[in-house]
Amino acid sequence: MNKRNWTTLLSGSLMVSILSHLFFLYAWGEGSYMAGPNDGLNQMLPFKQFIYENYTNGNFFYSLQFGFGGDFYGQLGYYFSTNLFFIMTIIVVFLLELLHIIEQPDVLFWAQAIVFTSIIRMTLVITLTTMVFKYLSFRSMPAFVGASLYGSSVIYFRHATYWEFFADAFLFIPLLVLGVEKIIREEKPAWFVFVVAATIFNNFYFAYINFIFIGIYILFRWMIPLHKNESHKLKQVKLFAISGALGFGIASIAFIPTIYAYFQNYRPSFNQEIPLFDLSDNILLDSYTFLLSTIVVLFLFMFSFYKNNLFRLFATLTLLLIVFHFSPFMGSAFNGFSAPRNRFEYVAFFTAGGMVAAGLQLLQQVKSLRLLIASLLTCVAYILFGFFDQTYSIRNIYDQYMIALPILMIIAFFLLNLHNKKVWITSCVMVLIANVGMVNVYQYDKIYKAAGVEDTTKQYIISDGYNSQAQREIVEQVKKRDTSPFYRFQWRGTDERNNIPLIQDFHGTSVYSSILNQNILFWYYKDLEIDMKHESISRYSGFGDRANVFSLLRGKYFMVKKGDDRNIPYGFEPYMENKKYQVYRNTNVLPFVRTTSNVYSEKSLEKFPIVAREQAMLDGVILKDPEGKTMQPNDLPNLMDQAEVEAVGATYEDGQLKVTEEKGGIDLNISSLPEEVKDLYVSFYLQNNDKDAPLFQLYVNDFETARKSRSSFYRTGMNDITIRVPKDDQISIRVPKGNYTLKELDLYHEDYSTLERAEKKSYPASDVKIDGNHIQIEVENDQNDRYLTIPVPYEKGWDVEVNGEKKKVQETNFAFLGVELEEGTNHISFTYYPPYFKVLLAVSILSLLCSILWVLYTQQVRRRKGLND
Repeated sequence: MNKRNWTTLLSGSLMVSILSHLFFLYAWGEGSYMAGPNDGLNQMLPFKQFIYENYTNGNFFYSLQFGFGGDFYGQLGYYFSTNLFFIMTIIVVFLLELLHIIEQPDVLFWAQAIVFTSIIRMTLVITLTTMVFKYLSFRSMPAFVGASLYGSSVIYFRHATYWEFFADAFLFIPLLVLGVEKIIREEKPAWFVFVVAATIFNNFYFAYINFIFIGIYILFRWMIPLHKNESHKLKQVKLFAISGALGFGIASIAFIPTIYAYFQNYRPSFNQEIPLFDLSDNILLDSYTFLLSTIVVLFLFMFSFYKNNLFRLFATLTLLLIVFHFSPFMGSAFNGFSAPRNRFEYVAFFTAGGMVAAGLQLLQQVKSLRLLIASLLTCVAYILFGFFDQTYSIRNIYDQYMIALPILMIIAFFLLNLHNKKVWITSCVMVLIANVGMVNVYQYDKIYKAAGVEDTTKQYIISDGYNSQAQREIVEQVKKRDTSPFYRFQWRGTDERNNIPLIQDFHGTSVYSSILNQNILFWYYKDLEIDMKHESISRYSGFGDRANVFSLLRGKYFMVKKGDDRNIPYGFEPYMENKKYQVYRNTNVLPFVRTTSNVYSEKSLEKFPIVAREQAMLDGVILKDPEGKTMQPNDLPNLMDQAEVEAVGATYEDGQLKVTEEKGGIDLNISSLPEEVKDLYVSFYLQNNDKDAPLFQLYVNDFETARKSRSSFYRTGMNDITIRVPKDDQISIRVPKGNYTLKELDLYHEDYSTLERAEKKSYPASDVKIDGNHIQIEVENDQNDRYLTIPVPYEKGWDVEVNGEKKKVQETNFAFLGVELEEGTNHISFTYYPPYFKVLLAVSILSLLCSILWVLYTQQVRRRKGLND
């Protein structure tokens, strides 16, 4: 391709991309941004900012700011940490910052930049796809039209708006097809090695979807040959296998850590029934994920074209993927056989684009009668989809446009049949403009209005609901005033967004991500049963207002909005305030480094109450498999023995609660409580018996929390609950009207004597330095304690040395780091690298070298064949 053609292609791709984004460009000018109000604001923007800050500061693996601390290289590999497009974005933005063209980026910057990075991405998608289609023997204009229908598809905008990294998958499908075709046609494996490596490195989840598709594509190519001199299938298998293995080896440095993080996450098994088919989606008039352009439907009805191998290849793939779209089972298969998801359909837009490109080349060869038949069948299809969709009605500009679209496309369809080059090109442009119109009205109706993206505004981002100046100022004041070693600050915004610590740059007590450290999740769900105020498998947050846990994890500050009616954990006192917010300080915070000889066994605590487990951590350390002498936990009295259960607005018998009023439940009336009691811990098993009931609120005195529906994809599946409430002679448990299982009631008290004793204990002097994935500790073990524990989450990848000698990393207090101590001075070095990272680095380098040799070898083999020929 010469320079002029390159310029024309890039200019055309950019023009289509800009026109396709016209609505979001207009919204940008009005202060609204192309980011979903949920995951867009709460995950995409904070993660971009967080990774940008860490990468540009030379920290690539671990941060104590990610929740309680985590491997963001692996756990955010699903998002942006290994995302090639975002890595290139970081380089460009960092250069702009160094040149003082832009200020230091923040979440507002990333929100404002989305529409422009999306335009660049779509331009690349259209350009790359056009080149691949041309390699497949399409002429320039048909190739460009087909590529534009793929790049500028409704699912692209859905992905780019809600989960921006989803849209990067569009880049790799055409490259994978090119790699496959290079092997089939020319026996050249270089492209396949490269694109397999890039696909796997970029995102393991979409690599899975892309490879399923490319496997199907290869099978169809074997059934539908396009050239006479294609290589033998056994030869292809050899080239695919070796090249794919080498590509995997190159990308293993990203794939293994990210997939390991994925499997070390916790998700309850999806046990709901998955139907084979669900025909309810209106893919012609009103679909959110798979809205087909009329030109695609018209070509599907051009039956005579199926005789052409190139058309038949893309048309049959498109028909198969349309069937897959209507199959929740296939939605589950493309989602790792989990809950059905509409995320794979972008591959159908690629095959549909290829079909249109092939059809455009054949259209001038057929008689008008065939066009008329295809047009009539298309009209019938639209009428049927409108008639049988009981929810469909013409309400707004989107619906009006979707009625006009078939008329415009059919006119263009007939004009494309004319033997006039100018008319033919004009008709191609008409197809593109009609598609551009469709995606713009889709943006307005299905994304901006229906999904609440209109609320993602500059005004909201700088408001108290997200990241106001008043919030940032008081957080910064606390950070400036308190220069003591590492501590945590509980604050997740007035809208309770769990990634506020990343947005406002402080060490918090919450995180929201699809992939998290399983050890911490189980610490919440099972070991301590900490309620996070909102049940979800994708987040953890706070300490359930429990003072012991706050102190153990150095939760030093607690911020609330003034006027919020809520109790404050024991031991916290007012510390700082401004007009809107109040900060409380923990008077019992424990040191970052704690040493002890009091050892408790996890197994011995299994049948003890939650309070006893907290006290064991305060008094010493809990180990999974301790050696030597261990301590016996405190045997606390169960106050249920002296409590009377009374149903209120409900009936309660044999663990079954039937709430008959709008809100009801049970009261636990306690006859007497010791004077020294400060708080009560009530534990119980609670499940809504109605599987289809929505999310519901649970109230325990003034503690409020939300429990997911049993049909929710995001429920934890954990129904054992422990709630801390201030001392009271009555515990009121309330839920909405409905039927529930409420059993295994336990009630314990806490006087905090163990906490106060731990706070007053004289700990050995220690010096701590934290630098990314390195934690350096120097501690004088003058008391000859056996173990050291720090409030940093345990996960595979940590190594520890004590006085230069490698030691076993201990999993302490159910989920945190520890190590066995030596007498006297201990120089301790904890270092984190993603699991198997050093080995994988060697594998990647070796695979890259082998790939070069493999490509050179195949070139030599081809030369010999050429000489022999």
